[in-house]
Order: sequence, then structure tokens, then C-alpha cells
Amino acid sequence: MTVSEVEPQSADHSSPSAASSGPRRPRLLWWIVALQALLMLGMTVLYPAFQNADEPAHVDYVLAHRQGQWLDGPGQRPYQSGVLKAAGLVPNTQFRTHVAAPPVQRSARKSFDELGTASVQSPITNQMVQHPPLYYGLAAGFSYLIPHFDRLTFDWQVFWLRVFSVILLLPVPVLIFSAARRLTGNVNLALLAAIIPMSFPAYLRTGGSVTNDSLLILATTGLIAMLARVSLGDLTRRTAVVVGVLWTAGLLTKGFAMAMPPVIVLAYLVGARGSLGERIRRAWQPVVIAGAVGTIAGGWWWLRNIVVDGALQPSGLGPIDDATRQLITGSDRPGGTDLEFFGNFFRLLGQRTWGSLGLLDIPSLAHPFLQVMAVVFLLILVVGVGIGARPVRRLRGAGDLSFLREWTVGRAVTLLFPAVLTMLVMYAGSRSVYLHGRQLPGIQIRYLFPTVLGPAVVAAVGLAWLVGRRARPWLVPSYLLLSLVFLVASVQQVLNIEMSSRKSTSYLARINDGLHFVVGWAPWSAAGTAALGLLTVLVASLTLLGATARAVRLAQRERPR
Repeated sequence: MTVSEVEPQSADHSSPSAASSGPRRPRLLWWIVALQALLMLGMTVLYPAFQNADEPAHVDYVLAHRQGQWLDGPGQRPYQSGVLKAAGLVPNTQFRTHVAAPPVQRSARKSFDELGTASVQSPITNQMVQHPPLYYGLAAGFSYLIPHFDRLTFDWQVFWLRVFSVILLLPVPVLIFSAARRLTGNVNLALLAAIIPMSFPAYLRTGGSVTNDSLLILATTGLIAMLARVSLGDLTRRTAVVVGVLWTAGLLTKGFAMAMPPVIVLAYLVGARGSLGERIRRAWQPVVIAGAVGTIAGGWWWLRNIVVDGALQPSGLGPIDDATRQLITGSDRPGGTDLEFFGNFFRLLGQRTWGSLGLLDIPSLAHPFLQVMAVVFLLILVVGVGIGARPVRRLRGAGDLSFLREWTVGRAVTLLFPAVLTMLVMYAGSRSVYLHGRQLPGIQIRYLFPTVLGPAVVAAVGLAWLVGRRARPWLVPSYLLLSLVFLVASVQQVLNIEMSSRKSTSYLARINDGLHFVVGWAPWSAAGTAALGLLTVLVASLTLLGATARAVRLAQRERPR
């Protein structure tokens, strides 16, 4: 590995400056950030309003926060009639169904308020009241930065709220890069980790949707990045306060953040030095500081739930009768077994790891292929963890990984622990429903995206070992190219299967049909959509060229002289 790719690091990582020292971030990283933003903007166009999970509910609750309704109880938030009317105007493009209705003419579209401000009296209310208010308050505040937001047509209103998600996720590649560089001392490996999330179509789609997942991804990625620093020995009070603040942001966004305390404790134990007793003595004070900040500043919401509603996270729908419950979850079909559920859970999760561009129907590729991709990725993660073990480092042929000075099994496990805990929460929640009615709810890969930093960094380390020293400089352009090809293949399947009309018989006719549907539902004219597409292609090409040029320079330096 070349000197320019390996950054000098101090042996004493108890100092914040020691953990963060290093050269400036490479220019290629900012091209990666720009490319991610454009791809996510492309998702806001590919999918018309209300196509992501619970998007009408998220939009409605942002509007509620604009109106000062911050603390609705379970079942107390009826939908605004204008939101439901707007959602009814846009065809549902999921479940492998072809659209049948042409887009509503732009001149005929109205704002949510123009469509109706009355409350809809229905047994099904807005269940987003079960979530804390931080995302909805921030999104509502962002909407006030848009001139005349309340008078824009509903497609423009949804677009701007989606842009807020795009903005929230802009720092994610930078955070992943910084954590990977800090843990490995290797710039090229850190760039690889930064682009790995862009290979997940559902990640890009989440960033182009109105959803509180976007804020949770930012907050949790920032938290895990700080815990990576902690695992290197930064036990300072200042860092502990930052950890607590980031955990607070997660707690005030979504319940998945409640799974983070074990991760925080593990990171501090790994970062401390000495025997287990010595580690506990050194780590307990910053752990208490981080925990106190998060519990006081972010835990009040969950304590309020217990006091007011008698549950940590009550159902947002409130008390509902059996008929309404079965309308939502399906008819009761007891008899499912744990063995059946185990197989169905991981089969479906494997399909959706790189699938789910069409949300639940996974039109991107054949299911077995998607499952194989997920299994291969899992094996790469195992390799990434394993090479942190000292015996592995002593194996013949592992000497060229000497640049991974700070990489240990403990730090790798710390990075992956949030994803494992989140998966366990998903497993437990879905299992209870499955055993009652054989439904498989809550198995969505988007729930794991807040923890994406860990798998991205560990996978980058595993790939660096698997490809060998000579091929390592080419990892970034190769992975980026494969990701873009896979994304294009996924998009064409969505256009072919979901956005086209049933009347189209040939493949080209269906693609043309789908493009007309997408362009017709875009908030702006066809010229604007074409300009966004061309700009995305241009930035993708320049990013790929930059990554390739960088790989050429690294490969030349690796040649024996």
C-alpha cells in the first residue's frame, strides 16, 4: 500500500486530535456526495408522490406540525382530507401492477389545502403519532423556507419535503468515509465504504421520500461514527456529550434508537485499555455522561408515553375493533411455526437487501439472485470481522494488510452490533404477527439503513483482503460501476413492470409508456426531467472517471521498481 494511501496515526488515541488527524478529504468524496444527491433526486421523479411506505401519513403529520399539532395521542390524528384526495389521484405503482390512469394535468393539480382542510372521519387514523416529533418539526420548519409552500400544488409540496430527506442524507457518505479512514488509515478503502450504500436501490429511494427514516439514518450514522472514534480510545467528556446528543436525536426520531445503549457500552469497553476490570473503571464515567444526556434530552418522550398512554410505544392507531385490525393486517390464520418464520424472515430480508426498489414486490432482479447477493455480502462481512483477529494477521499472505493497524475484531463487532440489534427488533416484532396470522410485516431493509455505516466499513475491509494487493486500487471504480449498472437494471424493470400500461405489448413500448408516466407526474416539465437525467449521467460519468484515474495512479505506485 502506498504511503499516500496510508495515513499516519498516533499510537495514543485517547486524544480527539489523534483520532481525527490526517490529510484533507479527497475531491472524489465530494463527487460521490453529489452523485448520491442526484440519484436520490432522480428517485423523487421516478416515483410520483405517495409511493413510498406510509408517505401519505408522513406528509399529513408534517402538515399537522405546521399547524402546531405536535403531541396527538394514539388514534387522535385524523387525516386531512386534502392529503387523502391527493393520494387518491396518484395511481399505486406497487405489487407488480401496471398503471392504468394517465397523469393528472399539471394545470389541474391543487395544493393540499385547496383539496380540503377538513378532518376525515374514519376508523383508521394517522398512526405516525406513535413517533417522536423531531423529524416532523424539522420538516415543517424546512417547509417555511420554501416561498408560498402552502399554495404550491401537492406534487411540488411533496417534492420539497422529499428534498429535505435528500439534504439530511448528504453527510452520510462523509461520515462513513471519516469512520473508515479513522479505523483503517486507508483513504481508498474509506472511499469504497462511502459508495457501498449507493449500491442499495432502496437506500436511494428512502433518501428521495418523505419519511422520518432519513433523519434516523443521519442521526444513527453520526452516532456510530462517533462510537468508532470511541472504540479507538477517545474517552473524553466532550466526545461523550456528542455521543449523548446524537443518541438524543435518534430517540426523538424513531423507536429503533432505543436499541443503541448496548452499542454505546460496547464501544467504550473496546476503546478502554487493560483487563475487563480496568476497562470498566475507565469507561463508566463517559458511558454515564452519554447515557445521561440521551436519557434526559431524548428519553422524556418515551417516559411520557408510559405515563400518559401506559406503554413505551403505543399503537398509533389507538384502540381499534377486531374488524379494523383484520382490515389492516389481514385475516387471522393461526398455526405458523417458529421454524417456518425463521426461513421466511431471512428469505424475505435477503430478497430485499438489494431489491425493494419497487418497495414490497422487488421487481429489480430474480429473487434467487438477490438472495445469493445477500449471502455473498454476509460472507464478506464475516471475512471483514475475521481479519481483525491476531492469528489471521500472522497467516502467510496477510502481510499486505499491515496498514490495518487499528482494525480488531472488537471494533468490527462494534460497527456491526447496531445492525444485529435492529434485526433482532425486526425479528421479534414480525414473529409475533406471523404466529398469529402468518403475515410478514416489518421486514423492510430500510429499517437497517440507519446502521449502514458498520456493514459498509466492514465489507470494504473484507473486500480489500479478498481481492488482493494488486486489484485493490481498482475496487472503488469497479464497485461504483457495478452499482450504477445494477441501479439502471432495476430502474428499467420498474418502468417495464410498474410504470407502463397493460396495453403495451412490446418491451420498448412498455419502457416508453413508463417514461411518459414518470415525466407526466413530475412536478416540472419534460425538459426539466430530461435536464435532471442528463446532469445525473454527467456527474456519474465524471465520478467514475475520477475514480478510474485515481485507481490508475495507485496501481502505478504499486508496481515494483
